[in-house]
Amino acid sequence: MKVLMEESLAVILEKPEQLAIKRIPIPPVSKPSVRVAMRACGICGSDVRYYYGENPWGLHTLGKNVPSPPNMVLGHEVAGVMQTDAGERRVAILAYKACGECEHCRAGRENICDNMEHFGHSAGWSSMPYYPGGMSEQFDIWDGFAYTIPDAVSFEAATFLDGLAVAIHAVEQGNLQAGGQFGVLGLGPIGMLAAQVARVKGASRVVGCDVSAFPVDLASKVGLTEMIQADSSGFKKYIRDTQSRGLDVIIDTVGTPESIQDGLSILNKAGAFVLLAVHEDPLALPSVLLSGERSLLTSSNSRYRHFPEAIDLLAEGKIQVEPLITHRFHLPDALEAFAVMREKEQHQAYKMVIVP
Repeated sequence: MKVLMEESLAVILEKPEQLAIKRIPIPPVSKPSVRVAMRACGICGSDVRYYYGENPWGLHTLGKNVPSPPNMVLGHEVAGVMQTDAGERRVAILAYKACGECEHCRAGRENICDNMEHFGHSAGWSSMPYYPGGMSEQFDIWDGFAYTIPDAVSFEAATFLDGLAVAIHAVEQGNLQAGGQFGVLGLGPIGMLAAQVARVKGASRVVGCDVSAFPVDLASKVGLTEMIQADSSGFKKYIRDTQSRGLDVIIDTVGTPESIQDGLSILNKAGAFVLLAVHEDPLALPSVLLSGERSLLTSSNSRYRHFPEAIDLLAEGKIQVEPLITHRFHLPDALEAFAVMREKEQHQAYKMVIVP
């Protein structure tokens, strides 16, 4: 077996808007743990929000914007190899660990655990010199949270597994039924994955909406072709064209007051509107939009069982992700990657992947 490194080149968020690439001791996680050599790590929208000083994990799980500590190793959408007695094993990382004891864990809601530890998000750790994440040559992760991925799933494709699991949970939250009609507001990676999951789950109609032309064009490469124009006239036209029926489940990955109000205006009676993006801005909307037994829900993270389901969907070719990767950067060039991501429309950047 190879001798494992004691330090690693990593992308460090030293404080908001201050990134560095340097060699650091590999931060240990709670034992028992395993060591993984990174082969690909996606840049998630939450990584960019951390860069700007937000804490998206806190907003989603705790309902508040908790200040993040300094010196976070970013990255939670990560795949790599680990050494075993039988040789190398290809793995993808389930990036959070629930306590198993709080009321939510006992009820099967480990995705909103009160005492969660999160890899790449700094959540739940005691004070550490560097908080562990996947944008690192090597890292340690809890034993049992490195899932084997088959050869049919490339390392780069495996960086979508975290987001795919989140999308699966969100579609479940909406209780989409076979034959139901589904819409997604915001065609970032999670929205694009949710649209594909809805199709796999039997939706008879899948509709997308985004204010930017580039993701709308990209959506056709993964089979999403029906779009709603992203303004109030577009939503009104959709209702006219469908004789006021509306959609049964809508997932909103934008989460602005405008997207919520517009989305609710095309929700069918007894339908479910699922918020995947939450912000601290005040929300005011006419309560009549929730009449007809319409439901306004949120969806946070994913549950443990969704991760192996996501692996199976990728391995079986039911979800397409490779067309969504627009940029690749080597780890030493990660600062350039974040600069591009911050100006993604200018660079027509969509999903960006860090490789060693």
